[in-house]
Amino acid sequence: MKNPIVLLFLLTSNFLFAQEEIFLSPQLYSLEKFITIEEKLAPPVGYLRVKTDSNSFAAYLRNLPAINDNVLDFKNNVRIENGDSSLALVVPVSIKGNRLWQCMDIILLFQTDFLSRSNKVDKINFPLPDGTNLSWAEWKDGIRPEFSGDRFAKSVSSGKDSTAKNFQRYLNNIFSYSGTQTFYHHFSKVSLDSIKPGDFIVKKGKKGHAVLIVDVAINKQNEKVVLIGQGDTPACQFYLLKNKQGSPWFKILSNTKFPNLPIRKKMYWSGLRRFLHKYH
Repeated sequence: MKNPIVLLFLLTSNFLFAQEEIFLSPQLYSLEKFITIEEKLAPPVGYLRVKTDSNSFAAYLRNLPAINDNVLDFKNNVRIENGDSSLALVVPVSIKGNRLWQCMDIILLFQTDFLSRSNKVDKINFPLPDGTNLSWAEWKDGIRPEFSGDRFAKSVSSGKDSTAKNFQRYLNNIFSYSGTQTFYHHFSKVSLDSIKPGDFIVKKGKKGHAVLIVDVAINKQNEKVVLIGQGDTPACQFYLLKNKQGSPWFKILSNTKFPNLPIRKKMYWSGLRRFLHKYH
């Protein structure tokens, strides 16, 4: 069991340095320990989790809290009931009031939390729809994007501000401008053979979606299974899915174009992406 993970959102000019409890559900902050995804969901017999560095995004995801509970939406209503055949576990993110924390956005929040806790705040930067990079470092120095013609231009139009509140404005700006298609086109493509925890699948098209590869396990025959989780639209807590056989581990079949997920939007392996920044 691990100590609680929280977003480190109090900012100095260079580093996120203290805890502000705005990420996990309030009840977790009264706990000294919680059960993690890694502890809760063992791989199938004959499979072992792939090796990862202890300071990697994959390790961060494995150590997220995991509970059996209802999935709540941003209005605090029940979105999916505990016991639903498609629901494995809930990561109890405090989603209330955060209507912008939708499918791809909540994946970005995990990545941001990982970078901040790893003292890599300088790497917090995401693409706008045309591929222009907008980093937190620029935003806190007063640089803002403005759409001009067919591209975004950046200029200094605000004062310097490294507060937690301004950091949330930065994220909300990214969430408002950049939909799933931005991340389909401006993040690195990944082959199915090289899939690893922390990769994500983006659905191409007007009604896009994104799901996260939370973990990967492999057997002696080099066959792989994966844990897959998602947020959704309207915004709701992040949760892990179950397959039709009732297992949270989805087998990767090399001769199929898509994972057989229990969701309405079909996701294709061709949309597999990774947080390796590939900006203009």
